[in-house]
Amino acid sequence: MKVPFIFIALFFIAVSISTAQQPLQLKVGDIAVKNVETEVQKTPNFQAGDVKNKNVPSPRDWLEVEVEFTVAGRGDQVVPELLFRYYIWFKDQTGANRVLTGDVKHINVVVGEESYSAVYVAPSTLGEITGDFRNFREGAIQGIGVEIYYNGVIVGGESSESGNRAKFWEALGTQPGVLGRNDTPFALLWIDRYAESAKKP
Repeated sequence: MKVPFIFIALFFIAVSISTAQQPLQLKVGDIAVKNVETEVQKTPNFQAGDVKNKNVPSPRDWLEVEVEFTVAGRGDQVVPELLFRYYIWFKDQTGANRVLTGDVKHINVVVGEESYSAVYVAPSTLGEITGDFRNFREGAIQGIGVEIYYNGVIVGGESSESGNRAKFWEALGTQPGVLGRNDTPFALLWIDRYAESAKKP
């Protein structure tokens, strides 16, 4: 009578292993964007040892866009990779439309947890668009969009525009200019707040 119990135990072990080996499947709607916020951040001023501290009289403005999101599913699952594609629409100093874009690849995103992603636009880029290299005013922003990809398929996103303007970047065209945290001085700040980003090769 002991033999059947051994077979039953082996069966359940085999099923659990096969289930664990199945790749995580995500579909549209499984990633919920809860909030998109913009903020003007000054260039961080770090202190370092063995160097002379220098005064920075006028720290410059960066535009920060932060996305709060969650991935639906079991709490013990981890998404190996998500690609966030950002779009930021400005009116430049001539009144023309300018849409900046850039990608951030997040890795090892824990399912069910409140997670954050953030990107930046550099002071020089903001100055070139608005004509003001000292101060950036958020009124220059016309719209913000983000698309979230898993295995090359869109599974979530958000746009601050609606109706015919929901994907304003498709009508207006895009150009590079949105930077991930790893490409900015903010990479060393708030590390545990943000989903881990893959380093560029």
